[in-house]
Amino acid sequence: MQLSVFKFQSEEEQMLNEIRTVEIDGEIWFVASDVTNILGYANGRDAIIRHCKEKGVVKHDIPTSSGNQRVTLINEPNVYRLTVKSKLESAVKFEEWLFEEVIPSIRKKGFYGKIDRTQVPNFYLRYQENFHKIDKNYFSVISEMFVTLNSELEKVGYQIPNKAEDGKQIMPDISVGIMFANYLKKIDSEFNGTHKFYKHSFPDNRDDVDAKMYPIEAIPIFRRFIYEKWIPENAQKYFKERDPLALDYLPKLLEK
Repeated sequence: MQLSVFKFQSEEEQMLNEIRTVEIDGEIWFVASDVTNILGYANGRDAIIRHCKEKGVVKHDIPTSSGNQRVTLINEPNVYRLTVKSKLESAVKFEEWLFEEVIPSIRKKGFYGKIDRTQVPNFYLRYQENFHKIDKNYFSVISEMFVTLNSELEKVGYQIPNKAEDGKQIMPDISVGIMFANYLKKIDSEFNGTHKFYKHSFPDNRDDVDAKMYPIEAIPIFRRFIYEKWIPENAQKYFKERDPLALDYLPKLLEK
């Protein structure tokens, strides 16, 4: 199952509305509540009953900010039926955007937009490839970021993609590693200078680099650095230049 999230701006609301799609067995399905909200239906459930054909309506679990949630999905013909019956002027614009841009792009390239979100992220591949290199009772920046950033972002519905809009790989752990080392020095931490090095490998066969690993006792300081310094002060700029979609999800991490 491949979950994708797109943004559509209606003329009536002048705001970006989220529409989620799921690809199941090669067929694209849409989260029904997203579609009915965009098309201005006051009672989405009633609209589905009145306008959609039953064979194109299913229940399915998808990841959300509160964990997996069972939602109603509708197929393409039913999206079209809801669009035709909508009273909003922007319904025509939505139909053109969805059926002339989004769906053809997904079928041709496997994704819509400038970023291919169907590829396995290099962040995940590098985590897997380097985890076994970390000494016992130590942690690496990427291994801990996999827990404190990547996994938490996935819980709220966002996955760090493999590459940015410019085609370069997204590797936030590199800049975070440099900043964390400087942070330890700035606060005169007892863990400043206690690191070791390991050879960090890349899945694209570029040369290995020396990367730092820290005593596990420093994990609380690292997590505090991520949530109190890096996310509030640096993450917005980092992702704005690479994947603006992340900007909608980063604030959700600070709500916890």
